[in-house]
Amino acid sequence: MRPGDWIPLVRCRLGGQDETESTAVRYVPLSEFELWRHLMETRHRRPVRVESVSVWVSEEAARSNGLTADDLEPVVRLRLELPGPVGVPVSVERYIPVETYPEAREVLLSHFGGSRRPQRVLAGAGYFVPPAAVDERLQSELLGAA
Repeated sequence: MRPGDWIPLVRCRLGGQDETESTAVRYVPLSEFELWRHLMETRHRRPVRVESVSVWVSEEAARSNGLTADDLEPVVRLRLELPGPVGVPVSVERYIPVETYPEAREVLLSHFGGSRRPQRVLAGAGYFVPPAAVDERLQSELLGAA
């Protein structure tokens, strides 16, 4: 498995407001999680409850590693290329559950208007691999790729 095929993610629930069980689920890259949690809890006054930490794998990588759909949670990786300072594009990635993808995509894109409108928007199919589905072979491949 190539390093770009997997991304360490935190699966959590965002509390507060009138969200359903499915719309409260968030998948946040592990590298951004503490900052994201701080912003949610202090700025937006929304509690965050961590459910698990594991990895997101592309659809291709899941197939080639023998992972079955029964073991996986479908999550779309949405890549945005935003205009940055002095014309240098800035890449942003968000991970969205398949069930809420159309609505969540629209809400996310509504945050960027005018000159901040994304130059490119790419969606990629993949899965959050629950920790129980990460067998020893896959763990060693993931750790070896890191």
